[in-house]
Amino acid sequence: MNLRIGAFGRQESASAVWIASFASGCFAFDPYAQFSDGNLAVFSHAAAAALSLLLFALLVRGVRRRGGDDLSLRIASAWGSVPIAAALSTFLLLSAVVPLRQFALTMTREVFSDAKRETVCLYLLPCLTLLAACGAETLVRTSRILLPALMLSILAALAIGAKEYRVFRLFPIPTGKPLKLLSETLTALPRTFAPLLALLCIGEGTQNAHALKSAGVIGAAGGAAAVIGMLFGLSLSFSYGMLKDMSSPFCRMLVEARTENPTMRIDRAALFLWMAAAILAAALYLYAAGVLFCRACRVGDVRPVACAMCAIAIALVLLLSGSAGERVLTHWHRWGWAVVPITVFAIALPGKEKCRCAACA
Repeated sequence: MNLRIGAFGRQESASAVWIASFASGCFAFDPYAQFSDGNLAVFSHAAAAALSLLLFALLVRGVRRRGGDDLSLRIASAWGSVPIAAALSTFLLLSAVVPLRQFALTMTREVFSDAKRETVCLYLLPCLTLLAACGAETLVRTSRILLPALMLSILAALAIGAKEYRVFRLFPIPTGKPLKLLSETLTALPRTFAPLLALLCIGEGTQNAHALKSAGVIGAAGGAAAVIGMLFGLSLSFSYGMLKDMSSPFCRMLVEARTENPTMRIDRAALFLWMAAAILAAALYLYAAGVLFCRACRVGDVRPVACAMCAIAIALVLLLSGSAGERVLTHWHRWGWAVVPITVFAIALPGKEKCRCAACA
């Protein structure tokens, strides 16, 4: 099978998970739901990241005990592989659509006010298709190249906005509502678990289980720390009453913290790098979804499947623009955590006899 996974090291795979964790954490949440009852986002994201890391360590151990190199191979060798692969592929597809939709909203509302969403999507499609079709090795090595500049842009954005920080904007912090914290943690769980699930699907390229586990832990922990820092800076910059009505809160934070020197447009440079990270994360999710589909359905080449996934994702970005799209995304935020028991169930399923056809050889 031509899945174009290749071989890559711990640093490359950790960089891919880092960027995907940052993009999902910053561009895939609903501001109204996240800040409707106070500034609980920092605590809920930290709890969700810790829970995702624990689940990831258990899943890696379970995959190895069940005799598979990664999750996609384990699913392909288990009974009921097609419906499980369909469910996980759908989850990864939606995990890619949400940051892409936020990207389109930011470009049309905050950067290019005269641009149409269809035009932005036409620019997105070839970028996603090229990255997803090139395979895992290209994705993770590109992530390693982008990561240093992305980290500098995050530090620069937080440093520039420091003069606008006010501690009183953090309140109220609803720490006295444990059920609310649990609800927000479950809502944040899909955003923190999606990068680790994508890495599990292409874990064969990391060469061994130890490298897979350490890369996932390092990347997810680093990405979660960046997201927590961004959410903390966002909470210091705006009150929760303002944040819940913003469509692009992080872009607004950049605009408000813009330097007075017109030659130092760090806000535009940072926004460009953040959007590049969102595109790279979406391409990783779509490629992982393609690998799941190919192994479950015995498709010999991942490139046409990955291209089809990219086209479906762009179509969903356009379709989920109205009120119907808002309802779909609300349900995704609310029930996305259900992917965790599906993944655990996939590992626990009994295996079937290995296929010996030419396509799977």
